[in-house]
Amino acid sequence: MLVATAGHIDHGKTSLVRALTGVETDRLPEERARGISIDLGFAYWTVEGRTIGFVDVPGHERFVRNMLAGVSAIDFAMLVVAADDGVMPQSIEHVQILDLLGVARGVVVLTKVDRVGRERIDEVSAQVRALLASTVLAHFPVFEVSTVERTGIEALSAALIEAQRTETSRRATGRNFRLAIDRAFSVPGTGTVVTGTVQDGLLDAGAHLCLSASGREVRARGLQTGGHEVPGIGPGERCAVNLAGAEVADVKRGDWLLVPGMVAPTRRIEARLHLLPGESHGLKHNAAVHVHLGTADVLARVLIPGQAGLKAGETGLVTLLLEQPVCTFNGDRFIVRDQSARRTLGGGRVVDPQVSNDRRDQAHRARCSAALERFEPAAALAGLLAIDGHEVDIVRFERSFNLEPAYARTLYEQANALVFGRSRPVALPAAAIEALREAIVAALGEFHRKQADAPGMAVRALKAEVAPGLSIETFLAVQKELVEQRRIESGGNLLKLPGHVAGTRTADRALWERLLPKLKERGVVPLTTRELADELRTGEATVKALLYRRRAEGEVWRITDERFLPREIVAQLAASAALLMNKSEGKGFTAAQYRDVVGCGRTLAIQILEFFDGIGVTRRSTDLRKMLPDYELIVGLAAPIIAERPPNNPAQPAPKQKTNPGPGSPQRPSRPTRS
Repeated sequence: MLVATAGHIDHGKTSLVRALTGVETDRLPEERARGISIDLGFAYWTVEGRTIGFVDVPGHERFVRNMLAGVSAIDFAMLVVAADDGVMPQSIEHVQILDLLGVARGVVVLTKVDRVGRERIDEVSAQVRALLASTVLAHFPVFEVSTVERTGIEALSAALIEAQRTETSRRATGRNFRLAIDRAFSVPGTGTVVTGTVQDGLLDAGAHLCLSASGREVRARGLQTGGHEVPGIGPGERCAVNLAGAEVADVKRGDWLLVPGMVAPTRRIEARLHLLPGESHGLKHNAAVHVHLGTADVLARVLIPGQAGLKAGETGLVTLLLEQPVCTFNGDRFIVRDQSARRTLGGGRVVDPQVSNDRRDQAHRARCSAALERFEPAAALAGLLAIDGHEVDIVRFERSFNLEPAYARTLYEQANALVFGRSRPVALPAAAIEALREAIVAALGEFHRKQADAPGMAVRALKAEVAPGLSIETFLAVQKELVEQRRIESGGNLLKLPGHVAGTRTADRALWERLLPKLKERGVVPLTTRELADELRTGEATVKALLYRRRAEGEVWRITDERFLPREIVAQLAASAALLMNKSEGKGFTAAQYRDVVGCGRTLAIQILEFFDGIGVTRRSTDLRKMLPDYELIVGLAAPIIAERPPNNPAQPAPKQKTNPGPGSPQRPSRPTRS
């Protein structure tokens, strides 16, 4: 259990901790010389085989930022009020902070009772009761103590021991480890050591972690709690972690130790903010403030959508624009102080730690925020899945709640959600996916009924009809699943029901059955219409007329006036471009690079790329081309063509080509980085 003191300067907080533990928490020479606490002090008390940790916080108004760093992750508060002084300014501010942070377990300690009479003790006790009446601290019991005469120390100790016995683990199920760093220093012969309080999860010695500010990977070489080496640590424990892989200069108060994959610094946070009732000036839109989050103190501006500001006592959904990036998670509590850091204005909880600046659909954004404000991952997931047409970005969702992968998978199963996609996996309700499957099959049946002569329905047209709001990748994943189940058939960018045969003229069918093998046998370097006519011993006009009819039906694409390619090869050529795009990490690729990959001449490579530019598969910028995000809706799914060697003579047929192997239907290439 971790206990923090709170209260006005010179009310005896440090003396009280010393009386309970025998430890002097004022460690700085300046603190001992001046007789006041400036920074956080720590002490440990082992009873019944369990350790109670104490964080002694400074009580001076100038050091409230240090006090906030000390109470950010405590279990229990010890509010200290001197019987001679009574309730003072920092008594009030510290109570406000504890209330805003939701610290609902603790005690009130009236100190220095040896200096005053019974009447004064009762008066101060009444002051404290009035102060706490409207807060989560209202039920705290009051103990009367004198550290000089040791009056009441035994009763207070017994109360703390009982609180330790009844302390329940506050480990949130399925959360990754994280620790808020409040100190960093170097120990000769040991190296860099950081201290802090574990917010979530478990950590074993030797585990790999990341520093939130830099993303630097480090290793927990050793762990200590209460001054003793331990093999592991858990939530609520104060500990020291010996880090391998980092220097003291790499770490500062306010940083977090997180598991790899959860480091997602943000400067834009959506939060629910409550303004204190006594705040006379209110809080204006775009006001500059200090945000205390974990052990960090960051300057920020408060944006209040649709309002000029918040009045005293009001609560609102706001956006915090931070001057420095921080790592935070849904439900984290924070405190807001004014720009000069002289007074506490209010506090709240983080709703969306990665909120976007997209203002296109405020109603949809509001529904997402309402779901996230449930502050529990299972409840939030249920709320997000209930939003019509919403796809839950699972990487973002798991980062928002700091979830372990195995626990996240359990949540999806319990919510009856299906996960689709690889580059951007999303979760949707199973019922919605089944409805989409049925809608696709029904739409294709209706299309065949109305256009019996057409070989199939274009993927883009089908998506626009049955799922206009769905992401491209998710729609294609459902399409692929239906193809694998043999409920539909895919031919490049066309879809049809199994068994559908387009009605064509007998003469066309006969000529097409002779022409198509000739068109395919040369791969990416097709015969010209003149060469096809010669091969088939028919007129070029007849060949062109048939190719143009087949083009209208989606069987072929016209690359140039003289060259046509089957839709399957065009899809493979587009997949090859996507492969190049991935290898370039989104920067783009040249015509020469494309020529070498697909194995054709430079002129034809340029013609193919210009054709792709024209139909919206690629976009040219100077000498580079980039893939457009919905190219698969235009040309269909396919595996890329990979030439075994680039051609020496562009006029000759292309060298032998191969596609990426894969069982069943062709494997879909990774999607390119979006430009």
